[in-house]
Amino acid sequence: MNDAIREHQAIIGSTVINAIKSRAVTPIPTIDKSEIKYNILHNLQQGELNGAFQQALSASDLSLVMFVCEKVKPSQVFGGPACPLQQPVLLSLIHQLSADLNTNTKLKQEFLQEALVNLNLDDSATNSHIPVVIEALQQKLMQFIANNPGNEMLCNMKMILMASESVLQKQSRKFVSSGAYSADNL
Repeated sequence: MNDAIREHQAIIGSTVINAIKSRAVTPIPTIDKSEIKYNILHNLQQGELNGAFQQALSASDLSLVMFVCEKVKPSQVFGGPACPLQQPVLLSLIHQLSADLNTNTKLKQEFLQEALVNLNLDDSATNSHIPVVIEALQQKLMQFIANNPGNEMLCNMKMILMASESVLQKQSRKFVSSGAYSADNL
């Protein structure tokens, strides 16, 4: 028995030494999707909409984001007097939903439209990121519009494109009026 323990220790020791010598990086643990879905559902049951969306968005997996969107109606998220989603969550939602507009188009359109309306251009945590995310959204919208001329969602997507242009114009005016942009800075 002692010989078996010593042999096992030697194997473990040589494995550890080889890992150190190779300078191998510790692998990042992966979390099972079912565990994330469980956490999302728990957040939703507790009425923690922001937590549910944040959990899905943090996984950087569009299927998890869509899982949340399918579990709640846009009116549940955006129908109250104040949006329960924090601005970074809203901006991330826009970014991830716009990654692929060809699937679940109607649901994505509904959430994108509401998320755009609820963006706060004065929020210091997100205002510098808004142009990048909105311009990427516009590229995806223009691609969708060009590639799907007969799609029943075409009019809605054009409306989102116009709303995104409005967001960028307002953002640009705020930038200019704040004094952050002037001819002296050129």
